[in-house]
Amino acid sequence: MEQQVGNVFLSRWAVVCAVIFIILAGIAGCGGEKEKDNTELVLGNWVYFSNRTYILTSIDMKGTWKSSVRIADVTSKIVDSRGTASGTWHLDEGQLIFTVVDSDINDVWEKDSTAFYKVLELSKHLMILEGENGHKQEWKKTVQKKGKGGPGEVNPIVTMAPYAVNLNKHSSGTQDRYLCLSMHLELLELMPEQPVPQFHPRARDAAIMYLASLTYDDVSDFDRIKVQKEKVKAVLNPYMDGLIKEVVIDHVVVAVSAAKVEEFIIEHTPAPSKEEPAEGEKGEAGKDKEETSKDS
Repeated sequence: MEQQVGNVFLSRWAVVCAVIFIILAGIAGCGGEKEKDNTELVLGNWVYFSNRTYILTSIDMKGTWKSSVRIADVTSKIVDSRGTASGTWHLDEGQLIFTVVDSDINDVWEKDSTAFYKVLELSKHLMILEGENGHKQEWKKTVQKKGKGGPGEVNPIVTMAPYAVNLNKHSSGTQDRYLCLSMHLELLELMPEQPVPQFHPRARDAAIMYLASLTYDDVSDFDRIKVQKEKVKAVLNPYMDGLIKEVVIDHVVVAVSAAKVEEFIIEHTPAPSKEEPAEGEKGEAGKDKEETSKDS
């Protein structure tokens, strides 16, 4: 009888232990899943802004990170890069831990140091961290802008439809010549989340007026074209918030017939794209042909 009672007791104790083990395993499993989900949310490009200073940090799945510091002017448009840092990271029990391997911005990321941040809030677009000093930081996830060079282009690119204008003549007996240009604008580095300025139609009109004032002597060789490129930049910059870093001439031709002008326009007008139309140049191809016909 006593043996039967002991067996029943042991059986019940085994069941209780099994239940406790399952519960603990479930809790541990949930914690592991949560940690895994949080790790995936941490990945990406983040920016923290304070006192006109942007700290951009890219966290990747390999366990490494890179950071750069950029200073905005009073207009929050012009950027001055201060330096970079990099290292390794991991997430441990609600703490985001950065180990700094290399740095030339020691006032932000001290080389050979480790920074501990308590994760107070974490979502797809927002991460609120609390530093060891109790100071809270709000990090926002950013999307890298696409430039002509592909995702992550530092300096955004504004494409333009080609230009074709009659060059000015000293006398009526001078041969007609047409300046044909295919150009794009490389902008200064923008602040995170700062939109790329639209290419205003008045900017195009101003460029056409300036180019049409030139003579053949002004564009007869590459060095003279480089000079005009800087002047075109000066003409366009007021319409682009002063953000043009460089006017890049992709192709230039001085044509002597309207037929050659038409060939140039057809060859260098970008194909329409529903996904990524040229900045500020929607419907400009037809306008170019009208301007070419009018000029010629």
